Amino acid sequence: MIDGLCIAFIGVASAVVLPTDTITLSWTHTVEGTPWEEDYVILRGALVVKQARVKRSGAGMEAPDGAVWAQGWWHYVPSLGPLPELVLANSSFAPGYRVCWHSECRPLNTIIAAGNFVKLVPAKCNSNRQPASD
Repeated sequence: MIDGLCIAFIGVASAVVLPTDTITLSWTHTVEGTPWEEDYVILRGALVVKQARVKRSGAGMEAPDGAVWAQGWWHYVPSLGPLPELVLANSSFAPGYRVCWHSECRPLNTIIAAGNFVKLVPAKCNSNRQPASD
């Protein structure tokens, strides 16, 4: 890990530190059924979106100007600066996020229980908390 930081998921009642400084979040848009993916890395103590992908356009979901079509996805880099945290809805009423790191992928709700918001934040890697096994 470049900064000596890992990515933590903080829920209402628990926190889990993943042993990585990069993750991919993926989800399916609940109305259009369109897959989306975003790649995050920790740089200088903040989360940075390195790339995003969307399978197809839909109502209010067009790929931005400059997006490139490759391998069945629109690829682009979101125009966001470094983020101190990222807040995700971890609803129990819709298909949730999938989290991938080091060739391992899990549904977010197997890492942090569904039903409340979850924060992604940079955290020290020396935590012994690990994702629950499937």
